[in-house]
Amino acid sequence: MVELLLKSKLEQGIRFVKEHRLLVFMAAIILFKHVLLTGLPIFAHPGADHDDGMMVKMAEALLNGQWLGEYHELTLVKGLFFPLFLAVNALFGIPYSVAVPGFYTVACVIFIVGSRKLFKNEWPLYFIFAVLMLNPISFANETFTRVYRNSLIAGQVLIISGSLIAVYLNRFEKNSKLAFWAVLSGLGVASLWHSREDGIWIIPLVLGVILISWGTFYFNKELRLKDKLTKGAIVGLPVAILILSTVLIASINYAYYGIYTTNELNDSHYTKTIQLIYSVEAIEAVHNVSVPRSSMEKIYEAVPSLNEIRDEIDASMDHWSWYDQDVAVREVEDGWFFWSIREAVANSGYYRDAQTANNFYKQVNKELEEAFETGQLERRKTMPSALMSPWRDEYWEELPKAFLVTLHYVAGYEKLETSVLESIEDGRNGMRLFERMTNNLALYPGEEIKWNDQLRIEILNVIQSFYQLVGVLIFLLAGFGYAIITLLLFQKKWRNQYNLLDFWLVLTGLLFSAFVLIGGVAYTEISAYVAISYWYLAGAYPLIASFNVISIYKISELLIDQQREKSRL
Repeated sequence: MVELLLKSKLEQGIRFVKEHRLLVFMAAIILFKHVLLTGLPIFAHPGADHDDGMMVKMAEALLNGQWLGEYHELTLVKGLFFPLFLAVNALFGIPYSVAVPGFYTVACVIFIVGSRKLFKNEWPLYFIFAVLMLNPISFANETFTRVYRNSLIAGQVLIISGSLIAVYLNRFEKNSKLAFWAVLSGLGVASLWHSREDGIWIIPLVLGVILISWGTFYFNKELRLKDKLTKGAIVGLPVAILILSTVLIASINYAYYGIYTTNELNDSHYTKTIQLIYSVEAIEAVHNVSVPRSSMEKIYEAVPSLNEIRDEIDASMDHWSWYDQDVAVREVEDGWFFWSIREAVANSGYYRDAQTANNFYKQVNKELEEAFETGQLERRKTMPSALMSPWRDEYWEELPKAFLVTLHYVAGYEKLETSVLESIEDGRNGMRLFERMTNNLALYPGEEIKWNDQLRIEILNVIQSFYQLVGVLIFLLAGFGYAIITLLLFQKKWRNQYNLLDFWLVLTGLLFSAFVLIGGVAYTEISAYVAISYWYLAGAYPLIASFNVISIYKISELLIDQQREKSRL
């Protein structure tokens, strides 16, 4: 009797595994990865006041019900999503080494579910999920153990891209299903937008999906006008959610600080100040420096408000010049220039509140505009964003080269590494704050690494080495497959038989989005500071990885089917 019962249970278990083999596979991968990551020490750097330290202090303020804390020159310069993420996890006692991989795991699941309809069967999903889950960007030093906003970017990109793929593939399905994916993509877009100041790179993908979907609604003769309008409104929800989130955050900032903005680097009188200063034609050309000191001398003569604080500005520029690639030049690279101005204005006493600081920059802008109008300063063209350096003619030659270098960097997973790093104390017990806000231990200076942590690190680095070994080759194969699919798209028989249009649109969206980010980083590299780093490029890795698997799968499917047809003949 017992044997029969055990046999029955065994058969039930085997049947369950067969029926839910994808879920079982995904659960196994998830378990494997989380065993490797859970409990690894964080890298705490509380002295990084403009980066890691800022994030944790913002999270502490949110947790204490103080919004983003007391206003100063660093209060509204970076997005609040990551501090909010830290605060929520601190509230519920979730360790950082569980929360960050957990967030990425959920993102991978969303991508798999969102793209499921693209395939005839579930087999490609095994490869996509494994490649995404074990992607080294999800456990590298700067995007995992370091307590900083870049640790969420790859997951956010997967949520956005997976949800938008689902929006497109389900555009003619029930409105409730379409709305679910549209809302989810909107939340993903809002989270990324309010994480980094350069989140605009994802917008072409969002608008592309919306416009293509609207086009299919318009030309679909079976849809009634009412249904077209309803579905069109649903598909536009990601933009609506982004706008609503921006209005909400800006309103709260106005209530707390008296300034209506989500981020002063992107939208404030300070933003305009930086852009106007960049507009001043430089007398000399200095690598990565749009505003050399000779330009500042001209600006002092033309702008009384800045001339009044020239000592503070010069001192601040002296300080930030030490971060340049060549400190002997004593100039301030564009990556640090805007920090030097904020620091100087703060040291002059204008950051006692947001309105005082904003009014100061407003006056500076007025004086700069007057100087341009009277001819005291010569104006040059600038880029749309104040965070981008003005264009130079030599960039026509430098940018394509930098783009290819950056693309190779991403495709080859260069410089990615996982290790247990000693944290850096700030002398103010800041490491304890990091541990408290992350529910995770840090490795203190001089402390030995546990043997089991070292073993897990070695396994993770083996995985990274494999990606680095095959990364470029896989991308080249995927690119070749994409080129073939593009050519076959023009043949109606192939296009209809293999659903090539949907595949091509998905592949193009993934690749183009990655290229936009890679292009932006490449431009920053040649114009502002050393930017080709995997933490700045974190969003490109899941896009390239998913592009690789989907492209290679589809071209393999075509080749196998053609081989079968030949064998039948």
